[in-house]
Amino acid sequence: MDRIYARTEGIGVCVEVTITKLVHACLLVDVGGMRFLIDPGGFTWDDERFVPSMVEGVDRILITHEHADHVSYDFVRAALERSNGAEVETTDNLVGILAEQGIEAVASGTPRFVAPHERIPFGPGPPNTGFHVAGAVSHPGDSHSFNQTMPILAMPFVAPWGSLTQGVDRVRLVKPRFVIPVHDWFLSDPGRGFMYRLAHAALAPDDIELVVVDDFSTTTIGI
Repeated sequence: MDRIYARTEGIGVCVEVTITKLVHACLLVDVGGMRFLIDPGGFTWDDERFVPSMVEGVDRILITHEHADHVSYDFVRAALERSNGAEVETTDNLVGILAEQGIEAVASGTPRFVAPHERIPFGPGPPNTGFHVAGAVSHPGDSHSFNQTMPILAMPFVAPWGSLTQGVDRVRLVKPRFVIPVHDWFLSDPGRGFMYRLAHAALAPDDIELVVVDDFSTTTIGI
């Protein structure tokens, strides 16, 4: 497990955030004694490397929107069965959809930020919300149209609805300290390396550190 710390002047590390990437946009975030599962989608659930015990002891499940790459009903059920009495939190729209699947969810509780879904090839995207997790990590779901972040940003650089250039421009605008690329199931390993080398080179002059976390790998970031 990698450990990365923010550069500070005379100030010790305040918070350690441990992040595990579980394919595509799905993250497991451990911070302040709490465990958050974000966007438990179908690409993770269908991956032969994934086993439900990987998300044991989750305290809260956050889902940015209703697309299948961000929410798998079977994945949510499995996580709830192994959770610490976790609540599922998502958009109003997905609360209703989950209810039809017998899954109870709420539409409030975790700090949020405006992050509208980008236009997709078929037209407008569904309701999408960004989450601020424990004052440390921000996840915008499928959006490049947001204006705030915590020190660590999970950034969807590559998507059918966006581009690496758009993503880099947005990161420069909101200025996180660290960026973890997500939403990259579409890329081959060489393609991922190429794209993220470009992102790293583009963000380094702004003192924004790109932290690439491989699928089923973990890093700890001190902020």
